[in-house]
Amino acid sequence: MKDFILGLIMGIAELLPGISGGTIAAISGRYEIILKSASDIISLKWTKKSLKIIISLLTGMMISILLLSKILSFIFNKYPEYSYGIFTGLIIGGLLYLLKRVDIKRKYNFLITISTFIIAFAFLSYIKNIENSSGNINFWYLIFGGIIAVSVMVLPGVSGSSMLLIMGLYKPVIESISKFNFNIIIPIGIGIFIGLIFIIKILEHFMEVFHDQVMSFLIGLTIAGMVIIFPITSKWLTYVFFIIGIFLSRYFEKILNN
Repeated sequence: MKDFILGLIMGIAELLPGISGGTIAAISGRYEIILKSASDIISLKWTKKSLKIIISLLTGMMISILLLSKILSFIFNKYPEYSYGIFTGLIIGGLLYLLKRVDIKRKYNFLITISTFIIAFAFLSYIKNIENSSGNINFWYLIFGGIIAVSVMVLPGVSGSSMLLIMGLYKPVIESISKFNFNIIIPIGIGIFIGLIFIIKILEHFMEVFHDQVMSFLIGLTIAGMVIIFPITSKWLTYVFFIIGIFLSRYFEKILNN
């Protein structure tokens, strides 16, 4: 039951840009157990215990996502600028969590962060311009988004939904879940499947051997994304929501740490 409840909370965290489900798992003290269980299942070496843990988690997460997707889709369509404001604030909360987990002042970590920022900013700007001009989302980009989202999801730090928001995919994905639009759900699902099968094992190894480098990469990616999506508007209330988002993220982390 505790893994099911944890799954509910992780589902909420993954649906809202900000602190990731991986962060929730880490704070709960079950991060290593969950990652090991997922790795065992992917390696076809699962036990009854590992299977029970993952099924309970996934069930809780799916319930959260299905119940909240319609609400979030409505809010995003009705108040897009305010939504971007509070979501960007939540992402900054996740970024502050990342910064506490790595010594960014070290030369190598700093270079990785800066390099990632430059490359990610150029790539995301290019993708955003294509989407604005065509109005369509590329099938392969959706698959890529699914891979990135599920990969980030397993790491303590920024959530998978934060990456979808940064990549311009959050709104269409949330809407597709609430309306069961399989034209978007299927490629995102394929990306998630690929990420789960191939990426988790790689990340498990990289987090053990190159922890600071992985965290530095995520910091650079997150900063680039925030620059892209930050709402520049004359509506001052948007910036109020931005500040609220930061405080909510910090308050949420404080509660979980108690």
